Amino acid sequence: MKHSYLLLLFIVLFGCNEKTEKKVETIDPKFLISCEGVGVVKLKDTYADLQKKLGDSVLSAHENNVAGKFTSVWADDPRQLNIYWKETEAPFKTIKYIDIIDAMSPYMTKDSIGVGMSMKDLVRKNGGMALTFKNFSAMREPGVIKGFNNGEIPTSNPCFGGILEWTDQKPIDVNEMREFQAQDEVKSFDRILQRYDVILSTIRISPK
Repeated sequence: MKHSYLLLLFIVLFGCNEKTEKKVETIDPKFLISCEGVGVVKLKDTYADLQKKLGDSVLSAHENNVAGKFTSVWADDPRQLNIYWKETEAPFKTIKYIDIIDAMSPYMTKDSIGVGMSMKDLVRKNGGMALTFKNFSAMREPGVIKGFNNGEIPTSNPCFGGILEWTDQKPIDVNEMREFQAQDEVKSFDRILQRYDVILSTIRISPK
């Protein structure tokens, strides 16, 4: 009888463990980042599509000196998306890329990459391979990720790009700092970056 109870307990525990292993976290489609787009905003959308789908009240026009004109969806909200167009003037028909910028953004890739993730965690998502990015001191595109060095991110998220931001640092020798800042592009495994706190401040999705 004792052996029967032990066998029953083993079967129950094994079954529970199997169910636990099969449980996979899923991202709400409204907040999913993929090669189709970000949530309900698709990379194939035109401005007119966004008007029909979302309404004029959540769309706002902006411009900056570097990227030119762009459209924000849900501005000043954690859901904010910045849409950059291939066209320089209206009518806007072709999305160049979508930026996700808010630190409280609910959007994630299928493997849970989101804004605010540390560079160390992003490297882990890349299978432990280094990220190559423009140095924070670069005159153009500071922090923009330029390569994944045969890592896993381009395989699981082929439309994924982003911008890294330096948020804090430990004391660094002035000569080491000058030598580091002289480089236009750097890799995340650079020794000096072990003394930097770096996060993924922007996720950028582009058509492929």
